[in-house]
Amino acid sequence: MLWDHNNFPEGVFLSHYSIARPINWQEQFGNDLPLHLEIGFGFGEFLIQQAGCPVKENFIGVEQDWSRICKCLSKVSSLRETSVNKIFGENLRLMRVDATVALERLFIPQSLNRVTCLFPCPWPKKGHVKHRLFSNAFLSLLNNRLKNDALVEIVTDWPPYLEWILEQVNETGFQSQVETISPQFNTKFERKWQAGGQNEFWKLTLKKIKHHDVGVKEDVELRALFVKDFNPERFQFENVVGETSIIYKDFVFDSQQNLGLVRLIVAEKFLTQHVWVAIIKTRDQWCVAKADGHNALPTSGVALAIERVSQAAAQTTISS
Repeated sequence: MLWDHNNFPEGVFLSHYSIARPINWQEQFGNDLPLHLEIGFGFGEFLIQQAGCPVKENFIGVEQDWSRICKCLSKVSSLRETSVNKIFGENLRLMRVDATVALERLFIPQSLNRVTCLFPCPWPKKGHVKHRLFSNAFLSLLNNRLKNDALVEIVTDWPPYLEWILEQVNETGFQSQVETISPQFNTKFERKWQAGGQNEFWKLTLKKIKHHDVGVKEDVELRALFVKDFNPERFQFENVVGETSIIYKDFVFDSQQNLGLVRLIVAEKFLTQHVWVAIIKTRDQWCVAKADGHNALPTSGVALAIERVSQAAAQTTISS
């Protein structure tokens, strides 16, 4: 399906690449109302409903599936067109970003008033458990970003996932409460389970009772590096594998512009990015730097990628 981005509601979608991090949410919304974060908002049924309620809160939704984000934005546009409220969504911001990355880099400690996550993927296969959200480490991070006594509400259709989360809660500063609930959120997945005959779900409420110290991950300065000489025909890049992995994908060189582009995948904990590093001729040397025109968070992994490309470029003029 093609989406007309020109018809998306102005100001609702927020790119975390093009804004100062961590985000000043008071400045973003123009007020200091409580912040409510929904993790994995899907098609936005619950988030849009909440944003239209009389209760005054600012709502932030994070989701990784671009088609779902587009559909949610289209719903907001339709509501603006058909409703008397032509500024519907002014208290709503949507972002395409992993929840861990968002909490690590976009929110300061004790800034969130409430967090909701409806029907997160339980990753039921044994080998996929590492992908589950709400691990002990994630809950400690979430704790830090919440204000004292703030609540986290998680709803699941699968009891084993609930039990797993409860095991992770230990020593994360939360008090937990579990209750059985009936369908009430009208999300795609809730409707799917209900159509299959399931009319009982489990709601886990976590209340912050003790604060945990977890720092905000800050941007790293991406310095340009220089090599005296460079021979593109001899360029070879050796992959880096470890806590930070840098995997070579492609290299192209334009001899007329004296410009080379190296395409890499930079994988750090919870964050994988496609990064282009440029090797370009200046007056009397070659500059190695992150290429313009693509989005990538300035992390230590990206800085390492630039350094390794620089080293590989320097090796092209050393005799075997």
